[in-house]
This record gives sequence, structure tokens and C-alpha cells, in this order.
Amino acid sequence: MVDSSNTPAAPEPFLPQLLNATFTTMMGQLHEHLADCGYDDLRPTHFMNVLRFMDCDGARPTDLARMAGMTPQAMGDLVAYLEERGYIKRVGHPADGRVRIVVWAERGEAAAADADAFFHELEQRWAADVGEDMLAHLKQTLTRLVQQPIS
Repeated sequence: MVDSSNTPAAPEPFLPQLLNATFTTMMGQLHEHLADCGYDDLRPTHFMNVLRFMDCDGARPTDLARMAGMTPQAMGDLVAYLEERGYIKRVGHPADGRVRIVVWAERGEAAAADADAFFHELEQRWAADVGEDMLAHLKQTLTRLVQQPIS
């Protein structure tokens, strides 16, 4: 028999570790949800590097690459994959037709709506688990933290 009274307690995880674990779990659940909705060709990299940066007015692929921290060539591959499957399309910029921007296609709009529904349901589950007040406080706290300048 081992005496566990002398075993040191595991260190409490740092907040960034908890945020990362929460985010990883949430992205896995989102991927599963969207696959269940018929979008089984979407992968976490598509959410992380393209779809979350999409703007209703469209975005230049080079801007998407910059926001995702990717090379324009790598972003081009992701954009081509999503365009081939009907999630996004490349169109001429309304102010300068020489510039191409990425906009939502019909399938992408539908997937985005299903993702929005997932996030709404997720927040409802979290509120039921920890309480609406605690969840609201968490959101306020995280909002405040992300608005802090990095020094």
C-alpha cells in the first residue's frame, strides 16, 4: 500500500492552459456538430485559419493570411479547398475589380449559421452548468482581458 499523504498535489494549471484546453474541446465539439450537419469536409484548420476571419464584406486572401499568421501560398491552398466545396468564392472587389476578395458562398453561409447555433447552444449548456451570472462574469472578465494592451 502506498502512502499518498506524502505525494505532492499536482500543480494547478495556468489560466492559458485552461483556456487552451477549453478552446481545443470546443473546437472538437464544433467539428463534430458541423459534420453531423453535413459539413464533414470542414476541418479545424478551416475554422482556425479562414472562416473565423471572414468578413461579411469579404476579405483579401493576403489579409486572411496575415490574420491567420500564414503564408499567402498556404492561405491560397485553404481558400481553394473551401471554394471547390462551395463554402466561399472569390469575386472582384466592388471598389477595385483588379483585386479579388473572398466572400461567403451559400454553403458557407449555411455552415456559419449552424456554427452560430452551436455556439449559442454551448453557452446555454455552460450557463446551465455554472449559472448565468458566473458565465456572464466570465465573459466580462475575458472581454476586459483581451482589451488590455500587451506590455
